Amino acid sequence: MKFPKEYFEEPKLVVIPIVDVLLAVFLFLAIIAFKTPFVSVFVQLPKGEGKKANLKIINISVDKDGKLLFKGKVVTLSKLKEILRERKPFVVNVTADERTPYKYVARLLSTLQAIGITNVNLILKKVLRG
Repeated sequence: MKFPKEYFEEPKLVVIPIVDVLLAVFLFLAIIAFKTPFVSVFVQLPKGEGKKANLKIINISVDKDGKLLFKGKVVTLSKLKEILRERKPFVVNVTADERTPYKYVARLLSTLQAIGITNVNLILKKVLRG
């Protein structure tokens, strides 16, 4: 049986697919590198004078036994009422221990409402879930 002669061809480097791939990579990098800038409008704001807001913020803590703490000192509910009426705070931050029964926090909130304080923040610790 006679086999045809094999032709030996030298390998050729095909450039067109390489150019296509390099062009795609270049375009991808160019799009990522040159993001569009933020659009901004330059305006000249008017000047004004006014009093600085004097926001009074009071922090109150409730421990697990229902004791009220103001500036680190234990105070009674009646003493706290006097302090709040005297200082007239704009905001009251309430921090309670996680083991504090809700009735103590509710009692404090109803007292604040009776005095006329409506801006109350309940301070919590953020829990990170993994």
